[in-house]
Amino acid sequence: MNLDEFTQGEIPKDALAELQSHFDEADVRFETPRILEHGLGCDILVDVEWYEHDSDRPGHEVRHTVVFLHRPATKLPEFEIRPRTGIPEKALGLLASMLGMPSLELEDEPEFSDRYSVMTTNADSVRVLLGRESIDSILGVDDLFFKFSGRGVLVSRLSVDGSSGRRSSTGVTGTGRMSGGRRRDHGLDDAASRSLLEDALIAAGPIVDDPEVGRRAADAVEGTYAEEAIRNITEKGGFVGRQMAKMLITGDMLDELRTASTPRRDIPRQVARKAWGGTTMPLAIAPAFGFCFAGMGIFMIIGGQTEGLIFAGVGLLALLVSAFILRHRMIRKNLITNGIAVDGRITGVERTNTTVNEDPISKVTIETRDGGEPVVVKMGSQPATQARRMMESNPDTWILRDPRKPARGLWLQGWAIELGLD
Repeated sequence: MNLDEFTQGEIPKDALAELQSHFDEADVRFETPRILEHGLGCDILVDVEWYEHDSDRPGHEVRHTVVFLHRPATKLPEFEIRPRTGIPEKALGLLASMLGMPSLELEDEPEFSDRYSVMTTNADSVRVLLGRESIDSILGVDDLFFKFSGRGVLVSRLSVDGSSGRRSSTGVTGTGRMSGGRRRDHGLDDAASRSLLEDALIAAGPIVDDPEVGRRAADAVEGTYAEEAIRNITEKGGFVGRQMAKMLITGDMLDELRTASTPRRDIPRQVARKAWGGTTMPLAIAPAFGFCFAGMGIFMIIGGQTEGLIFAGVGLLALLVSAFILRHRMIRKNLITNGIAVDGRITGVERTNTTVNEDPISKVTIETRDGGEPVVVKMGSQPATQARRMMESNPDTWILRDPRKPARGLWLQGWAIELGLD
C-alpha cells in the first residue's frame, strides 16, 4: 500500500459520523488523519485519542491507531470479529454466553473458529457475509479486531473496547506504553501503520468492497437487520432477551399513540419507561435526602453550630436537583399525553460533546410540514444512527410537538429499534 496516495486533511462529514459512532467518549479526537477517497467511499488511517476516567484512581489519556473503511453504498449488519487471545477475550465470551447474547459459530470453519469469535445479533445475515473468500482473507493476515457498522468497518490491532466509554469487561488488550501525564499509548509507527492498513484492506475487502455482498446478506433474512436482531435476542432468551422484551417499543405502539386523541390515555409501559421512567428512583430519593439534610442544617444553625450551613446547603442542592428532575419528567409526560402528531423530515444529525450514562448525545433536526419552526431533539447513539439511515433513503417521519411551545418535541420513532433501516 502506497501511503503517498493518502492525503492529510479533514475527514469527510458522512465518514466522520460513522467513525464517531464507534466511540462513546465525548472528547474523542482524530489526530492527523490520512485519507484516500475513491469510488467506493474512503479509506482512513488515523490516530484516535480520548480521556479515560478511572473510578479508583486518576484517569489517563488513551491513544490508538485505527483504520476505518467507509463504504456508504454497502449496507451491512453490525457485528464484531475478535481474536480469541488473552484472558479478557475469554472473559467476554463467557459473559456473553451467561447473559444470553447471540453469537455466531462457524462449525465448518475450525481454523477460523479457533482464532476468532464472532459477536453479533444478526447470525443469519453475517453467515452469508463470511463466505470462503472472506474467511480466507481474514485468516491470511495477522490477528485484527473488526467492528463492522452499517456503512463500513473499524479495524485495529488492539481492542478499543474497555479503553472507550463503553466500559466493557473486555479491557484493553496489551499493556500499551504509559508516558508522562498518565497516557496509555497504543499508537503505531509509520511501518506498523502501513502494515495495519494493508492487512485491513486485504481482510475486510471481500465484505465491504462489494455492495452486492451486503445485498445478498440482507435478502437472506426476513425484514431488516434490526428486525432480525430483535428476533434473535428475544428468541434466545436469557437475561438480555428478557430485558429487551420488557423495554421493546414497537411500531404498532407508536402508530396507536400517533392516532390517539389528546389527552392520551393508556400509555404503553415501554414508552412511559423510556420517556420518564429514569426519573422515578431519583424523585423517590432526592427530595427525602434534601429535606432531611436541610432540616438538620436548620436545627444546627438554630443551635449555634456553623456546620449547619453545610448540611443546609447540601439539602437545598438536593431539592434543587429534584426540581430539575421533576420538571424534566413533567415536560416529557406532557409531550406524550398532549403532544400534537406532526409529519416532518429529518434534515440533520449532529453529535454533541455531551454523554448521558456513557452514551453520546446527538442533536436530530426535524423540519415539520405544519409550517412551524424546526424541532431539535437530543437523542442517544442508537437513535442518532437510525436518524442517519433515514436521511439516506427515507427521511419522512413524525414527531409529537408541544402545543404550547412549538420548538419542543419528541421523536418517538428513534426509540423503536425495529423501525431501523438497513
